Amino acid sequence: MIAMKILHVGPVEPHPSSSGVNQSIRGSVLAEAKIGLEIGLLPSSPQSCVKTFGEFPGVCLIEGPHRRHYNPWFISKNWVNCIREEFGRPDLVIFHSTYIPFHIALARRCRELGWPYIVIPHGGMNVGAQNVKKTKKFIGNILFFRAFVKHAGAIYAKSEMEASEIRSFFPDKHIFTISNAVDDSVFDMSKCLPAAKLGDFALGTDLMMGYVGRINVYHKGIDLLLEAMAIFKSLPEGPRCKLFMVGPFVTKKDENYVLSTIRSLGLENVVSLIGPKFGQEKWSYFLACDIFVHTSRFEAGVPIALIEAMALGRPCMATPGASVTTVKEGGGWMCDANPDSIANTILEIYKSKESLPAIGRRLQDFAREHFTWRKVAEQEREEYAKLCNLTAENTKRK
Repeated sequence: MIAMKILHVGPVEPHPSSSGVNQSIRGSVLAEAKIGLEIGLLPSSPQSCVKTFGEFPGVCLIEGPHRRHYNPWFISKNWVNCIREEFGRPDLVIFHSTYIPFHIALARRCRELGWPYIVIPHGGMNVGAQNVKKTKKFIGNILFFRAFVKHAGAIYAKSEMEASEIRSFFPDKHIFTISNAVDDSVFDMSKCLPAAKLGDFALGTDLMMGYVGRINVYHKGIDLLLEAMAIFKSLPEGPRCKLFMVGPFVTKKDENYVLSTIRSLGLENVVSLIGPKFGQEKWSYFLACDIFVHTSRFEAGVPIALIEAMALGRPCMATPGASVTTVKEGGGWMCDANPDSIANTILEIYKSKESLPAIGRRLQDFAREHFTWRKVAEQEREEYAKLCNLTAENTKRK
């Protein structure tokens, strides 16, 4: 296997967060470094001080030469010089996310130097994502982003569903698919970590549901989930099901919507907003639910939170937007992205309540087989090697 220098560029944050993109970048670079690849990491934001990033064993953290992007659509050659001095010439550059001006500017420099690059859109090219701020993205696609993707050596999708949607925009582009994952250590946490205490909220509950992640109403289908809870609450003599949500609101608009909807639907006693949690405290909330729910309208691939829930042995319910086929293959439940289907599936789950521990164990085994960062890194190494070899052959022909 050839030695490769891989440079990752993306919106990585100093510490682990609820952002799936941040977790995906951290998981990939650390696992790739562990299996022997030479890895560099350049944060997209010039404000990011890599000294605050904590432990990144085996990864070269690169800090840009400027603390501000005065014009994010253009960067000086000093950025290239900085990469060369701190990391060397990369064999492959990987851009995480599409709609970041700095990526467009650095990609132009890569093309000038003959540095091959690929793009991981993390859901940015999905049909659902394209419909968010549609006019702005339409103009951006014409002016900048199609060229950015056109000159990429490949597009790296996180699921077959995402790859299929990308092909509708770029039918001739080489696309390969590798899923998200979790660290091996997550699989053993359920043995040594107690479940979070929910206090009086848990009293008199027949089925406790949990959601952990960013509270983005439209993207994550939080509105659908709340409407489903209202339907369920209205059932005469129905089981008493409750929902807690752990995570930060993405915008003030999301927060206002959720709070007002809980009030207007009379869900104050059946929905609890916990707020963002990190580290062991976050894991303990996964363990506090009977079933983990994820009702996204669209995702890049299997959401990391969903994989984390499976790795912790939690039974799961998800929608097609959250790559539900993966959950179904492991023995979980699927439902359509509408309130009636979600409510009916919750009732079906309640009727099968005795089987939940066994389903959780099956999902954990399924996740252990398919979704570890080491396995992902080994697959990535194979794909990167193909691209590096192809680039070398094309260069020789020229």
